[in-house]
Amino acid sequence: MRTSSLTVGAFLSASLCAAALADGTWEVLAVADGATPAGLPGIDGAVWVPNTWNNPTIGLDGLVSFRGQIAGAGITNTGATANHLVLVKGLPGAWTVLARNNSSVPGDTPAGCIISRTASPNNSIVSANNITDDGGVVLSGFMTGPGITVGTNDTATWFQPASGAPVLLAQGRDICPGTAGAQYPANMSVGSGLRMNSVGQAPFYMALTGGDTNGTINNAALVLIGPGDDQLIMRKGDAAPGLAGFTVTPDSFGSFLNGTKIAFSGKLVGTGITTANDSVYLTNAGLTGGLRIYAREGDAVPGFKGLTFANTSSFSFGQRPIADNGTITFVATLGGTATTLNNSAVMTEQNGVFSILLRKGDAVPGITDSTDPNFAGKVFSSPNSTGNCMTRNGLFAFEGIIMNADGTSIVSPAPATFVGARLANGTLVTICRQSDPVPGLSGWTFNSLNGSTSICANDLGTVVFNASMANTTAGETGSVIMAWDEALGLRILAKASALSTTPFTPTGDATFTGTPCNQISLIGSTGNNGDGGGTGFSSNGWLTLRAADTVSGLYSIARIKVGPNGNACPADVNGDGTVNAADLAGLLAGWGTSSPDLNGDGTVNAADLAALLAAWGACP
Repeated sequence: MRTSSLTVGAFLSASLCAAALADGTWEVLAVADGATPAGLPGIDGAVWVPNTWNNPTIGLDGLVSFRGQIAGAGITNTGATANHLVLVKGLPGAWTVLARNNSSVPGDTPAGCIISRTASPNNSIVSANNITDDGGVVLSGFMTGPGITVGTNDTATWFQPASGAPVLLAQGRDICPGTAGAQYPANMSVGSGLRMNSVGQAPFYMALTGGDTNGTINNAALVLIGPGDDQLIMRKGDAAPGLAGFTVTPDSFGSFLNGTKIAFSGKLVGTGITTANDSVYLTNAGLTGGLRIYAREGDAVPGFKGLTFANTSSFSFGQRPIADNGTITFVATLGGTATTLNNSAVMTEQNGVFSILLRKGDAVPGITDSTDPNFAGKVFSSPNSTGNCMTRNGLFAFEGIIMNADGTSIVSPAPATFVGARLANGTLVTICRQSDPVPGLSGWTFNSLNGSTSICANDLGTVVFNASMANTTAGETGSVIMAWDEALGLRILAKASALSTTPFTPTGDATFTGTPCNQISLIGSTGNNGDGGGTGFSSNGWLTLRAADTVSGLYSIARIKVGPNGNACPADVNGDGTVNAADLAGLLAGWGTSSPDLNGDGTVNAADLAALLAAWGACP
């Protein structure tokens, strides 16, 4: 049954639901039900169209940015006049529209142009899903206007800094720096995964045409686009640093940025080069200018006698592989004296010095020494190739895979996955294991914890991930957003029911949509910026997500402050800084439900009322 806009509106006025007592409270920022006003300035009466949002992003200031579609009087979604697509940033009551189709391009550059894509208006603004630490937003899309030719120079990327006017970064057919007239490709729009830093710079791989382009010899480049002059990082056919007689072709994927530090991969070209030794890994970290090759496929691993970087596969990189100090984290397949029992490792490199953080065959606390026969004697195999994240303070969070001690894979349905963390001091922690009970949910256990958790971590030492779960007795499935840190341990932030064709008891939170949600989505492995931080989970603990009850067609975007001291005043239900009659009314309205549960026991009751009255007055 569809929830009325009145119900949703009443919920928004309360706006919050207590999560775990130590964390903050969920704030619903936007509701898409086709009826609740979007609250966008200058667009009176507009409502969000259900199921049209991309993943929201959030900066250190807690402001959220996302793209979506609107409907209402004077709004159309077809043809050349479509004006239904917007990119916004802010909070309820203070949204800023950064871009809208059939409105001027950001900063009116190029002059007189509008954002428009007649053939595909829903994509006239590209969902770049990126925000810098300080709140700068990437904008990208298609345009029409003076001097614009469709399919030639009608795409562009802009940057809206945290303060000040937006700037044009790149446009189709711009001249590539460091070349004699070679041009950027026609399509200069950017999508998810672009790593923009707070200056407005981002590495961008592109094909080149015209000018001094010579067939396939030099027809591609990796460029650092940004305000002012772009910078050529490497062009296809450039000399390989430190390897005379060889050239490099930069790869079209896997380019990473943290401030001014760049890391990327490429392929060598030259006499004697084969698929066994052609992959190289380059960075400018540790240099005052230029690039260096810090590792090559088939070479010996410096500092580890007998080990080589095996030629069976290239390195894989997690979400934020390059740290502030230039340390690069990667997963490598090892050769030489390595065997099938220990031939892969999570490694780091800093200025030529290599370290092994985790290696295949290592013991895992809570698994190798477990009394549970499902885990006893099992050892570490590998992390998920992209489901891992190194924070700036040295915490390595990962989705882990375990194996039998003899190196054989664990046969399904036996549990073979876990979520773990390696602390900065080297301590290995098992956060949770596949088949473990879900804390606080009787009868529920974790399903596989590999490949779909959207794991993220921040500089405060908090790890957040989305885990699937099951209640086999009840025949139900669902998912939970979990948080973990050393101080507070493992706890649930939100939960969702799975869709079912048979009657079942909904387990999803009603926090977000007023009805039990069946979808909760984190931004995933693309949620990283060029400042070394996350875009869905900020370095100071702000987390944002999408939640939905697709049965009733209700969708929402919400945020929460996660981590120790995330909520110093849980009795402040409406978040206005004072515990007063409004908070009492909100608590009484939720009596007997799970919201707002001040003490985290799952029910709003007399204990919560006592806690609220004891905290009456200004929050500390």
